[in-house]
Amino acid sequence: MSQGTLCSSREVNPDYGYVQFLLSTKMAAPSNVINIALSSVTTAVFHPIGYSKILIQIGHEPIASKHGKYMLWGRDAYFYPNIFQYAGHIWNTDGFFGMYTGLLPRLIGSNLGRYVQNEILQRCTTEEKEVEEGEEDVLQNWLKTLCAQTSKESMARICAVVASQPFHVVMIRQMAQFVGGETSYNGFFPAIREVYNTDGLKGFFSGIVPRLIGELVQIWACNLVSSLLSRYLIDSKEIKTYVHHLCGFIISMYTYPFTVVSNIMAVSGTDMVAAQPPNMKPYVGWVDCWTHLKWQNQLNRGSKMYWRVDLVRTAALRRN
Repeated sequence: MSQGTLCSSREVNPDYGYVQFLLSTKMAAPSNVINIALSSVTTAVFHPIGYSKILIQIGHEPIASKHGKYMLWGRDAYFYPNIFQYAGHIWNTDGFFGMYTGLLPRLIGSNLGRYVQNEILQRCTTEEKEVEEGEEDVLQNWLKTLCAQTSKESMARICAVVASQPFHVVMIRQMAQFVGGETSYNGFFPAIREVYNTDGLKGFFSGIVPRLIGELVQIWACNLVSSLLSRYLIDSKEIKTYVHHLCGFIISMYTYPFTVVSNIMAVSGTDMVAAQPPNMKPYVGWVDCWTHLKWQNQLNRGSKMYWRVDLVRTAALRRN
């Protein structure tokens, strides 16, 4: 059926990919060393940007905002430095190699998650029986196929997230040390030991619930919307591919807050400076974190590379 192309998750994260893309190119196959190496190199190249983004997500703004205008001629506002200036601040503080803090657990987690996801998809993928014309309602058959395919993808993604989450937590906490200059999480194995000593086994899965919710919403919404468009509005296979990717991008903007909350909860409750007031409010759970960020209009922080508005100072400016 034409709607068979499925969406897995966010386009900016190497952990995520489209099911048919994974299966056709075997990106996650452990024997394909070249593809894994290329993916790892790409991740490493853009790691400083991801590092800066995560620090912004957990609420760290080390450089004061400056007065400016939207697009030079718009309304007055206060703006934080763009993402590249933020990465430059990390370089100036910790040196060139400091920008690559958390890279090892990120590479391990992303490749492990990709491998687990691909393996499960391959095991779940079986030849679908052809349905003879008139055997059952066409719409009903389409819905069954959509639900079956999306359920398989959801199961694979859940397993991938569970497998990669411990490494994701280690990465986040290594990065969060930048705020207070701690060294407890320096090194891969010492960081694993520190997570266990601090929170036990459950610490390796801190923030997993909002991450899973965001993943599942992304998968089901993307598959449903793209399948509807492919079925009723678009005939060209080439255009369907672009529309599918576009749907994934648009929907990811709505699921982005789950990423922010997940990364905050990976740090919350620790004794790091990043997790203590005034840097971070103590949260009793991810719902409490979501509610607080929503009240502060901060659920989308870190989503922009440029024109990052300081909401507090800008609100004060407009009141005067």
